[in-house]
Amino acid sequence: MAKKRKTREQKQIADLRHNFTHQIVTNTFEARPVFSKISEKKPVTVTYSAYPYLAKDLTKTFLLTASIIGVQILLFISLKTHLLKIPGISY
Repeated sequence: MAKKRKTREQKQIADLRHNFTHQIVTNTFEARPVFSKISEKKPVTVTYSAYPYLAKDLTKTFLLTASIIGVQILLFISLKTHLLKIPGISY
């Protein structure tokens, strides 16, 4: 099976990569270390404006949960007082 030959463009790109010249970096060590200035960070405050959907989602969740619990309480009371009878369930 024959090898796939490189195209002229691929050879030119490879030649550019191989002819890269490296620059020598001279390291100089000073007697005193240089410290960068550290600025004080302000405490992050979370506001509701950062999450505008949060209040709406929490309200929907609360209303849905409250309605489910309310239906369960009404079902329990109606079964307990025998207003509603379901065969196989006795309270």
